[in-house]
Amino acid sequence: MKNKQWAWTGILGSAVLGLLAATPALADSEGLHVIQGGPSYFNIGLGAFNAAGVTPGPGYTNATLPEINLEYQTGAKLFGVGAVYGLMANTNGGFMGYTGFYTDVAWDHWVLTPVLAMGGYHQGRGKYLDGTFQFRLELSLDYQFANQSRFGLKIAHISNAFIKKSDPGEDEIMLNYSMPLSFGEHS
Repeated sequence: MKNKQWAWTGILGSAVLGLLAATPALADSEGLHVIQGGPSYFNIGLGAFNAAGVTPGPGYTNATLPEINLEYQTGAKLFGVGAVYGLMANTNGGFMGYTGFYTDVAWDHWVLTPVLAMGGYHQGRGKYLDGTFQFRLELSLDYQFANQSRFGLKIAHISNAFIKKSDPGEDEIMLNYSMPLSFGEHS
């Protein structure tokens, strides 16, 4: 039940942020606004896989493991929404490659970045998630420095959104550093 609430919260949150991104008045205002363009970013996250101790699948342990998350966010956006490509790996051989969408909501030097993605998960010796195809929801809150690099906290959730009989789910928390990438001019 809890995982189902996570899925609906992520879907609803992404829809609301998408509507905000499509509102020109909000995008042009000072203060809170959706970032419409800018550089691409390469993100590195270090933290804990299965940090919240979500119930394990049958016959599997529920260990919290160190993890790394590598992510590329495109600078090109349509109505404030860009593409994201990522890879998450833990120390027990579990990993997930994913792609999806993100937006940046900024207020002063703070940037809130929700991500909705899907991809393939390989369990390795780690957490059983009942299937290869999984969804990934992320939310990061970063401080943006004058050189456009960012540092902050990211939480993430991997789930099959009950497309399988069971949905053990998995939650992550990590420190996140984002480097702006320059590939010529950008808006």
